[in-house]
Amino acid sequence: MAKPPPTMQDVADAAGVARSTVSLALRNDRSIPPATRQRIFVAAEKLKYRTNPLIAALMSSLHARRSRQKHVVLAYVTSDPEFAPWRSYRMFIEMQEGASSRAGELGYRLEEFALRAPGMTPARYVQMLQARGISGLLIAPLPMDQRAIDLDLAQFAVVGIDMSVVEPPIERVSNDHFQSALLAIKECEALGYRRIGFIVSQQVSERLGHRWLSACHTHQARLPRRACVSPLTPKTTFDIIDAIPRWYAREKPDVVIMSEMDPHGHYPLPPEVGLVSLSLEEQSLGRVAGIFQDNRRMGGIAIEHLVARLERCEFGADDRARLHLLAGRWFPGESAPGRGRARGPMVTA
Repeated sequence: MAKPPPTMQDVADAAGVARSTVSLALRNDRSIPPATRQRIFVAAEKLKYRTNPLIAALMSSLHARRSRQKHVVLAYVTSDPEFAPWRSYRMFIEMQEGASSRAGELGYRLEEFALRAPGMTPARYVQMLQARGISGLLIAPLPMDQRAIDLDLAQFAVVGIDMSVVEPPIERVSNDHFQSALLAIKECEALGYRRIGFIVSQQVSERLGHRWLSACHTHQARLPRRACVSPLTPKTTFDIIDAIPRWYAREKPDVVIMSEMDPHGHYPLPPEVGLVSLSLEEQSLGRVAGIFQDNRRMGGIAIEHLVARLERCEFGADDRARLHLLAGRWFPGESAPGRGRARGPMVTA
């Protein structure tokens, strides 16, 4: 006679809890402590307990409706110095607003907690979050010179926006920079441009694992040497303007793809040279040609992964350092109207 399948009561007996606790834990109810949930998950797996998928789907739906009313707080972890706050950069504002909006839709509230607040230390920061009962951390893009975050993440579910956090390894959501750069090249060719130049600082390129430059080199590998334009890679973004004249005189590109572009900036290039940005902001769409990374959606997707980690009780660093890539989209603009045509204004009067 076949052995009957394990029941929820069997799981409860194995885990040393009540049946109702198992029911709540298997629905990822946050009223059950993470350690208890983990013990129940282990017991269920050992017994090979399986829920009825139709009942599970119904209960998850009901639970989700109730959880939307709880407004559990998630921490938006920022580490910018006072002289360079993240709100000075439109793309970072878009990321945060997208994350905050999606958090609200899922029944959470996203609050900023600054690592560099006066008198703050990593230990005090963790104590503050634990005192507030906060278990989910969304790591904002780090300052340009920072690649690691000094926090004990053992008690937290953690996800980062963009690729800046290298240590400790965490799950991250970022633009697909390689795909985006290849798409920009393809669209420039469709506009008739033939000598395609790249400008990206070493500082930015290293931060992104040289993915933009890799796309440039992949494109040039199929061209005859005489058609290749050597990329301009000054040390920092602040060095770009001064380096352009000599580079242009030597390479003579007819379009320039830049890592980032200031629509109000004045670039020392002839008006017939097209300008393309690899990181368009919303306010530049239709004026500046280039790749729209959709920073709001990036922030929203990061929240979705963070909530999923919370509900799976996945705390601490991610030894696989999972990286989710969001494809960029091309938007035409006045800055690159086509080969032989003068650029239009990149900002409205």
